[in-house]
Amino acid sequence: MNKTRIQQLLDHILNTPPSMWIMLGFSIGYIVFFIRPILFSAPVMQFFKYVPAADPIGIDLKQMLSYSQSWFVDKQTPYIGRNLYPPLASVLFTPLLFVKFSWAYKIVTLINVFCFVMITLVFPILICREKQVSSLTMLVFITGLFSYGFQFELERGQFNVIAVFICFLSIWIYYYHNKYRYLAYILFTISVQLKVFPLIFIVMLIDDWQDKRNNIKRLLILASLNFVLFFVLGPHVFVDFMKAIIAQTVNPDIGPGNHSIRSFVTLQSYKPGWIWIIHFSGLAQLALLAVIADCIFLSMHQAYRQNQKNINPLLMLTCTIGALLIPSVSIDYKLSILAAPVALLFSDNKYLERANRHGLNIIFGLLLLIFSTAYCSTLFSSTNKPLMFENNFPALITMLLAVTFLSLVYNWKSKKT
Repeated sequence: MNKTRIQQLLDHILNTPPSMWIMLGFSIGYIVFFIRPILFSAPVMQFFKYVPAADPIGIDLKQMLSYSQSWFVDKQTPYIGRNLYPPLASVLFTPLLFVKFSWAYKIVTLINVFCFVMITLVFPILICREKQVSSLTMLVFITGLFSYGFQFELERGQFNVIAVFICFLSIWIYYYHNKYRYLAYILFTISVQLKVFPLIFIVMLIDDWQDKRNNIKRLLILASLNFVLFFVLGPHVFVDFMKAIIAQTVNPDIGPGNHSIRSFVTLQSYKPGWIWIIHFSGLAQLALLAVIADCIFLSMHQAYRQNQKNINPLLMLTCTIGALLIPSVSIDYKLSILAAPVALLFSDNKYLERANRHGLNIIFGLLLLIFSTAYCSTLFSSTNKPLMFENNFPALITMLLAVTFLSLVYNWKSKKT
């Protein structure tokens, strides 16, 4: 009798819908990173300084406009202060010099909100071609709107979401509007010229993985075009740009709000009893970079084996996490770009249903649970997290490993079915 009950319980667990594992992951994250620190950590409700707000608001946008002013008004190099953006970015922001800063900040903020809605809610609907918005898509969209990363993005006047919107729009046009592919290439190039990191999404501009010759040709042309555009303001400005990038790579800002590999490893050496890590810092960084590169390669390999003719949500998510982890400086406001590929993955009912066709494998369910919990943790500020998790690197690397294994499990189950 007991054996039958145990067997029934196991069957129930194995047949649990994917959405339940995802919701359970969000629930765990909510309890651990909201209920515990705010309501359970002291006899009185805690009100942390959620976002490290700067005075004045929109300080990053103000700096960006100072670079544009240096080039457009002062006729000097835009690489003053701590400018790390491509030369063309200074040109693209020049029109905002003609309005008061308060209006410039409002314009960029509203554009950011519009772009977030588009990539996190509208794009998943268009790509998956569902008549109704799935509950999981809405969950990711709503939580993303109020997330720590997106609030931080808006407070600083940053434009990571804008750059990713342009990049994702180019990918959508490339797959679903073939006759406008040259427009897709132009938009992709603009996104790279705003923020260099969208270049990692170049692998998404492959719709036939078997056509190796044309794929290599296309990617080389796009990469070369973006490199040439770094000279748009002349060779001297290009040299200034490279000097700024190298200086930042060699001596990046280290802190809990920087979730890059370099920052995470260095922060560990600051902890009592962990100073020995500093002697192996370079090796540790290379090892973690190799893990990330292997995950991206494995996801690309799975995409090659499946030879999908539409957007691969697992590969897009892998590239997004790579864009967050690989640069030497990756501040937490970049977490705002994470919601979109997560929403796309969760809205892909065909993917989830195919994985669950013969009952959800317990490994697949646990991977969804781990991924969802780790993602949910990134929605909250470091002020809500214990010392071990205040830096978002562990959560992001956990997500990357889970997504990589999900792609392997999905491919295995696809073959089996």
